[in-house]
Amino acid sequence: MDDLEKWNRAVSAVNREFALLPESLLAKLKNSLKTIKEYKRSVFRLTETVNAGQICEACQGECCRKGKYHFTVIDLLVYLVEGKELFVPCFNNGRCPYSGDAGCLMEVEYRPFNCITFQCEKLERLLLPADIDKFYMLEKELRSEYADLERMFDNRFAYGLLANYERNFIERGTILFKDVPGG
Repeated sequence: MDDLEKWNRAVSAVNREFALLPESLLAKLKNSLKTIKEYKRSVFRLTETVNAGQICEACQGECCRKGKYHFTVIDLLVYLVEGKELFVPCFNNGRCPYSGDAGCLMEVEYRPFNCITFQCEKLERLLLPADIDKFYMLEKELRSEYADLERMFDNRFAYGLLANYERNFIERGTILFKDVPGG
């Protein structure tokens, strides 16, 4: 099975489980995902003060050439909660599978944790010391929000959607939940 087929199967599996979420859990999830999006926008605004987008575009994703595991279950949940159409990654383009000819396939607040929080040396050298401190404070808060969602589902999502599919769905038939709901 190739990566795109795994991607499609993983997305379908999460969609099925997402449809089973009780309203109380869905409400908590929506609130947490809203906070995650706000932190991602804040991190991005901070890095844009040094034109990070232009630097990253010129680099063409060298930092994440092997980034197929960056997109997580949590990142997918943002799309599902909002009913937003999901992009189709390209796993054989020789660069980040989540980038296309026009750059990243995702808007800023939908990008994976690793993509939003990674600062190469070139970018970090351009940030002021106070901005570096603020960046790492925001990164810590964002990491905490991801950890809260993992506790909410009693599951580990940090290793990416594809890894969760390979590890969890194939072994136990579920991705979101540690155990099949109601089972």
